[in-house]
This record gives sequence, structure tokens and C-alpha cells, in this order.
Amino acid sequence: MQRGVVSWFIRNPIAANLLMVFLIIGGLWSVPALDKQFFPEFELNQVSVTLAYPGAGPQEVEEQICLRIEEAVHDITGVKEIRSVAREGLGTVLVKAEVGYDMQRLTAEIKTRIDAINTFPVDAERPVVTELAFRHHMATVTLSGDIGERNLKTLGERLRDDLASEPNVSVVELDTPRAYEVSVEISEYNLRRFGLSFQDVTAAIRASSLNLPAGAIKDAGGDIRLQTRGQAYTRADFARIPLLTTREGTVVLLGDVATIIDGFQDSDIRNRFNNKPSLNLHVYVTANPDTLSTSETVKAWLDEMRPSLPAGVELAMWRDSAEPFKGRVDTLLSNGLSGLALVFLVLVLFLRPMLALWVSIGILVAFTGTLFILQYTGTSLNMISLFAFLLVLGIVVDDAIIVGESIYSRQMAGEGGTPGALSGAQGVIKPVMFAVISTMIFFVPMFFMPGDMAQVAFAIPVVVIIALALSLLECLLILPSHLAHMRPIRPSRFAVLRKLERLRLACADGMTRFSSERYRPLLARCLNNNVLVSAGFFCLLMISLAIYGGGWVRAGFFPSVNSDHVVAEVTMPEGSAFSVTLAALEQVESAALKVKEEYNNDPAFAAGSVAIGHIDSRAKDNKLRVVLETVSDDVDTADVALRWRKAIGDLGPVEDFKLDYTINEVGKPIRLVLAAAELQALTTVSAELRQLLENYPGVYNINDSLQAPRQEIVLALKPAAENLSVTLADLARQVREAFYGAEVQRIPRAKEDVRVMVRYPEEERISVANLEDMRVRTPGGAEVPFATVAEIRYQPSYMTIERLNRKRTLEVSADVLPGTSAPRAVVNDIIRVHLPQWQQRYPTLSLALDGELQEESAFLSAMIKYLALALLVIYALMAIPFRSYFQPLLVLTAVPFGIMGAIFGHLLLNWQVSMFSLLGVIACAGVVVNDNLVLIDRINQLRDTGSSTLEALLQGGEDRFRPIILTSLTTFVGLLPIMSETSVQAQFLIPMVTSLAFGVLFATGVTLLLVPCLYLMGEQLAQLLARWRLALLGPA
Repeated sequence: MQRGVVSWFIRNPIAANLLMVFLIIGGLWSVPALDKQFFPEFELNQVSVTLAYPGAGPQEVEEQICLRIEEAVHDITGVKEIRSVAREGLGTVLVKAEVGYDMQRLTAEIKTRIDAINTFPVDAERPVVTELAFRHHMATVTLSGDIGERNLKTLGERLRDDLASEPNVSVVELDTPRAYEVSVEISEYNLRRFGLSFQDVTAAIRASSLNLPAGAIKDAGGDIRLQTRGQAYTRADFARIPLLTTREGTVVLLGDVATIIDGFQDSDIRNRFNNKPSLNLHVYVTANPDTLSTSETVKAWLDEMRPSLPAGVELAMWRDSAEPFKGRVDTLLSNGLSGLALVFLVLVLFLRPMLALWVSIGILVAFTGTLFILQYTGTSLNMISLFAFLLVLGIVVDDAIIVGESIYSRQMAGEGGTPGALSGAQGVIKPVMFAVISTMIFFVPMFFMPGDMAQVAFAIPVVVIIALALSLLECLLILPSHLAHMRPIRPSRFAVLRKLERLRLACADGMTRFSSERYRPLLARCLNNNVLVSAGFFCLLMISLAIYGGGWVRAGFFPSVNSDHVVAEVTMPEGSAFSVTLAALEQVESAALKVKEEYNNDPAFAAGSVAIGHIDSRAKDNKLRVVLETVSDDVDTADVALRWRKAIGDLGPVEDFKLDYTINEVGKPIRLVLAAAELQALTTVSAELRQLLENYPGVYNINDSLQAPRQEIVLALKPAAENLSVTLADLARQVREAFYGAEVQRIPRAKEDVRVMVRYPEEERISVANLEDMRVRTPGGAEVPFATVAEIRYQPSYMTIERLNRKRTLEVSADVLPGTSAPRAVVNDIIRVHLPQWQQRYPTLSLALDGELQEESAFLSAMIKYLALALLVIYALMAIPFRSYFQPLLVLTAVPFGIMGAIFGHLLLNWQVSMFSLLGVIACAGVVVNDNLVLIDRINQLRDTGSSTLEALLQGGEDRFRPIILTSLTTFVGLLPIMSETSVQAQFLIPMVTSLAFGVLFATGVTLLLVPCLYLMGEQLAQLLARWRLALLGPA
């Protein structure tokens, strides 16, 4: 920045004031226009292909659906990864695109390839190709009441459509209600009694239940349209359909031989909310989301709807994303203001009240200006950008303190008014500018993080860089203009103010005396023993790294942060009857209700207050999920989970059972994905891997995703079938019609197509004996026992088959007790020692990380690479103006010691080191580089005026003691409120704040003691090399 610009703004205070007012008003004006959402929007870069194959098992879905889709799309340009899941009756293929690839083009190409496949099974549905788009989940509205499933669904559909029409609401989805279905159930006895087959029944229904246009009659008076209308819609309509006429002339109707059920699809689902049948309405917003406005809209809609609900029916809103968003904003404002007040107090004590005021206002200017610019970057106000504001809070104040302290020192030395402000500002322009630019460069690597992480974290570098640029603008253009007009402090007429002024003078003079009488002699002794002091500091650094590497500090990529709800998930063994799942659900629900009553009756909570609110339960097939919502902020969800687990007791044999009380559902720290072409390779290696993991200390709860197989019946023909002309296709079709059902037609009803199915009654579809009792119809019309033409074979089958990049996959996961084995070390050992042996036996086998370890590996790999590049750029940036290869290294010396401080801070406060801790270290690097720059620049100034190296080090350290201490002290005390915060919203932030606060605190000693010692050692080494050169080469 040109020094003339600084001088011009100092001499034109109106320009400085207008710039300040413009940034403040512009920022406040832009707040309502900014999108406000809980989580930032990002591109998923995925295309989903789903295809339903009713009645088919997972293996058949894999072979007939997934494999064909994979082969069709794997070689399309832009495809990065293909994941497939085959479940009972459904195949799903997710195609992930390369970053930056045109998603519309990829979706169109995939759709073209899928449409060209003509080998899908006849009974399969049409494939659905969809580009997945990120949607903001705003809230869940639950409709509950004992009014019957049909009435509940009808009311839910009406409320869904009504809510979706509200402003600020984009999409409302009804949560997995059972589909309507008309089931025509005919017993084997009635089929034989009337000589019917399922084909006869379906043909009769199709012949009588239809609407068919027949053109028009061209009459002279006009066209008369011809139309056949006989479509059956209700149970009575279907009951009147004729099936056959007896010899006596009696017409046998469908209702005479079949039970017609106009109900719901035959699937095992149960949803309850506070022990009542329920449906969930999930509210989403897709474009320009405003969390707060949407929340208010939904609440107003609820107030409007509740009076019109039937008796006994309730509407409840929960999982409202506006609540954590408001909590994050409140955390930022309350702790930010508290921190700002502490910073102001420190500056008042050691400088001047007016200077402290203008420095504090400078933070406001930087923040409001950032909000003003933020609206033009496409960045919203969300939990990530608010996190960035708190991150930069400890940085933006430093430059203003350095400039303000420099001006204060000049004015105290006799350069009053404008000359003092000008010389003070110009004296620190170079270190301040380079410090800000260096800090910006430290954050640039976050733009290049791998995968979706770059999109999510995009707001952090954007907010930090804008705020730092504006803080530089404010401290060099606006702040000097205001400080130039500071008048000498006059004695106050009030005794209290005079006492406060004496306290301020005592503190300010005390720091000055401390720097000259305590710090300078200490520095002199350190310089006299610079090798010993340097060795001591580096020993401390090694000790801190050993503490981290030895597991004394808890480590994990994502911190485990308590949520405001607890989730219990249970998976029963494969093939379990739904009644077994329901029994487990009742046990988990009863335990949840018991815990709820314990808390709500606890006298520790205010009388009449609610500690635990809703209980939401879902069960489908062999899986169940129960959510226990906490209402009071004083409820510890970890304790809730502990009590709940104890109250649940023994659930009997289960495949998996977990209770999660964290906001981010971290999952198990060890998750390894095996992939191979052969299932035998996966099962064998999985068993060996699980056995290996048991040998590592602290590794427990080991399991894999290949659940215990259930029995599957495979039908085969006997030799007698050929004599009766019964083919395998005949057998398969008739068994499918009897047990799954034959789809006759679909009728439109209430915005969905209702299937009409013909099958056996439910009581004839519940055992193997029913299969053995059925009759098989031959092409000649004869009925033969099933056992005459077919035999039954049993084989194992799996409910879910997962595939990755055209190979079957299997995940092995495990938990690790804190302070035992390091998950990363365990995985590295397995990959290094055992994977090559397995791959020799199974060449197609591969092993990849999943979950936390995968994300950690990708994140650290990218950050190390780009931070190294950033350090190189910063080094070059400083080497040019310093005209030295050595001094930029001195400036960067404090960075590893900032890491040391962060480790000791986490150890002291017992916090887990996570990715947020690393962000705090990056912010810390900006602060400590700032301090080192200020010190070394002052030392160079003194040497340029003729001072010896030793004198320059001593005087430079004394001159910069106050600004360095003040920047470190204000950063630390400014972050104290958030470090002492106990709310859920602060748990993400505390590791980052701990790294920044303690890193700056420890690096301060490095700046004031180690850097001068290294500076002197460098000079001594240079002199030694010069003498050697002179001795070897002689005078130049």
C-alpha cells in the first residue's frame, strides 16, 4: 500500500469516516439479503439409477439389474465411481462424476445408455434416472393419531400438498407410507373347486375391468364419441366381475370365490410417534434457502392447521434446523461480544481508552464489511461461515493493535497528532501488510481440499480472506485517521475515573518497566546462551510431538459432539419375522419412555419444564430406529444414552445394536472396504481380518456388513415334469402368482397408481408346507401336486449386496478404546503386512479406507501438499523484501511451536485433536507470523541505523515487547468465553479455539526469546563462514 495513501487518509478524516460508515451500513443492510441456512449448499455430482424388480431376491437383482446397468455406464466419459446396492425387489446404482464435469451432459448420456438396454426382466419396472441435487432439510412435521392407516395417509397427503404451497417451502415429502393396493386373494381350495387357475382369474379381470375409447360416430348433427367404461375401482366393483358360468347356467362372480381387500401393499412397516401411529412430513428447500423464514412459515402453518384436525390427531414440529442455526448465531454474538469486551479491557489497561475503542470499532468495520461483500460471492450465512467469523475474530484485532500501539508509542514519545499517526503507521506498514498477506496464503489451500469437502469448506477461506483484507484496509487507512486526533488525557472531575486512570497508568508503566527491567535482562542471558536456549525450545517441541504420537492426546478426524437427541438402531438377524422386530421395538420404546419419565420427574429441572420431549419410532422388515428428543439444554445426551441402554437390557440375538448421541454420527474409527470379483474371497478375507483385529489392544465391537445369510428356497423340476409338459417357466410363473401375486392392472387413485394383485390368502403364504400343498396346472389343464413335478433346495442368501466399481464389496468395522491402539497405525499395519498376502491368493482383491479414516487420509494428504506450497510462497514473498534467505525462516519458526502450544492446550483441557484443531493451527500461524515479522522488521530497522546485532536484538525485543504481548494476550482473552462455553453449539468450535489460543500463547515465548537467539546464531554462523572463506580464498 502506498504511503501516500495512508498520509492522504490521515489528512482527510472525512474520507476515512465515510469509508467506515459505508462498510458498517453496507454490512447491516446486506444481512437480510443473505441466505441463512444451517449447512452450505453443494453439488453432489451423482446420478442415481433405480429399477424396481418386484418379488426378486438380492442376487437376482444384482445379476439382472445392477450388472447390466454397470456394464452400460462404466465407460462413459466423466464417470469417477460406480456404487451399486441390490436389495429385495430393488436395484440402485449411484454414478459419481469427476469434479467439474457437466452433470446435465452426463445424466443425458447415462439415460441414453440405460434406455438402450433391452434385456431387463419382463416383470421389472421402468428404470428411473435422476441427477441428485442437494436439498436443505428444514424441519420434520409429524402427524400422529389413532384414526386408521387409510385416514392417516389421506390426511397426510392433504397436509403435504397444503404445506408445499406455502412460501419459502420447496418440497414436502411424506415419509414411507405403505402404497395402496387391491389384493384379490383366492385359496387353493376355491381354485380347484371351480377348476380355475390364476391365469384364468387375471384374464377375467382384464376382460371386464377396463375403459376403452372406440373412436366416434360422424353423425350429421356432430361427432358422437364412443367409449367403453367398465373399469373397476372399488371392492364392490371387483366383486361383480364374472369369472365363469356353470353348467346349470349360474354365473360365478369374483366375489364368490375370492376375498377382495382394498387396502395397502403387503409390506412390514410400522411408524409411531409418542406411542401413536404416525407419518412424517419432511420439509425441504432447494433454492435461496432462508432457514429462519422457513421455520417461521412452518410454525405459522401449524398454528393454522391444528384447529381443523380431527379429534385425537396431533401435529408436531421437530428437527427444526433453525434452532441449531440460531444457537450458532447466539454463540457467535454472545461469545464474540464477551471476547470483544475483554479485548477492550486489556487495551484500556495497557494503552488508552480511546485507542481501545477505535481498535474495537475496527473489528466491527471488518466484520460488517465482510457481510457486505459476502452477498456477492454466493456465500450464505451458515454454520460454516459463522464458524469462519469466529475463527478470524482472534486474528483481525492483531493488525489494529500493532498499528495502534506504534502510533501510541510515537505520540508518547512526543510526536503528537498527525505526525505521530503518520510515522507510527508508516513504521509498521511492511510487517503488517506481509503478515496479512501471509495469513491469507495460509488459508488458500482450503480452496483445494478433496471431494465435497472443498464445497462445504469454501466459506471459511472466503470469509477469512475478505475479513483480513478489510482489517488491513481499516488499520492502515481508517484507524490512523482517528488516532491522529486523539488529545492528551486530562484529569477527570470524577474520583472514580481518576482512580481508573491511575490503574491504567500503573498497568501501562508496569508493562514498560517489565520490558526494560525484566524482559531485556532475560533476553540478554538467553542471547549469551543461545545454543542452550534453542535446544531447550526444540526439546519441548519434540516432547509435544511425542505426547501426540504416543496417544496421550485424544485424536480423531471429526470431534464427537453431543447432539440434542439420542438414536437407537437395531438390526435383527436376517430372515427374522416382523413380529420379532416389533417385540424388540416395544422393548426399546418402553425403555425410552422410562428414561423420559425419569428425566421429566427429576427435581433438578424446573417444575413444569420438559427435559425430554418426543419419542419417534420406525420399524421396517428386520430393522428398527427410535429417536429420543431432548428439549432442555441441561440434559447430557451421553447420560441419556447410558440410562437408555441400561433400561433396554437384553434384546436377545441381534445382528447390530447401536446408540448414538452425537450431532455428527462419527461412526466407528476403523472401517475397511474389501472388494473382489468372487464372494468366496470376501468372506474368507473378512473372517481373517476380523480375527486379526481382535489381536490389537483396545480394538472391539468388530463386525462386517455381510450379515448372517438367511435361507432361500430354490425350485427345481423333477423328471416327471417333462412327461407332463411342465416347464421351469410354468413352475416359476405359477409359484410367483401364488405367493408374490400376479399384477393384473393399475388403477389411478389419489395421485398414485394402485396395483391390483391376485394371489393366495395370507394364511396360505406363511410356511413351506403351503408351498408343498399347492397344485401345479399342466398345459393340458390337469392339476398335479407340487411334489410331483418340483423339488425344493435350500441355499444361503443375503438381504443386501453392495458393489463398488463393478466388484462386490464388504465392509469390516471396529471401535477402538481411547488411549490404546491408534486406528491409523492399525490400518497401516494391516495394509503393509497382510494385504499383499491376501492379494497373492485372490488377485482381484482390493482394500480401501472408508468413513473417518478415508476422509482423514484425503484431507491430510491434500492439506500437507498445499500447505507446503503455501509455505514456499510465503517464504519467497518475505525473502525478496528482507533480501535474505535466512530471515524468512526465522519468521516461519513460530509455526511448529504454535502446533506445540495447540497440543499442550488440548492435553490441558482434555479435548480431542480433530480437523477443526488443524484450522485453529492455521489461524495461529497467521498470528505468530505477524508477531515475528514485527520483531524482525524492527531489528532490521535498528541495524540499518548503525546498531550492532546484539544491541538491535535487545532494543528491538524491548520495543516490540508491548505489541507482541498485547496481540497474544488479546487473542487469548478474546477466545476465553468460547473456551468456557458448555452449549452443544460450541463443541465444534472449542478445539479450533484451543489451538488458536494456546498456540499463540506458547508461540509468544518463541517470538520473544527463541527468534532473537536464532537470529544471533544465524549472524554468528554467517560471520564464521565469512572468516573461513577469507582464510581459504583470501581478500576479494
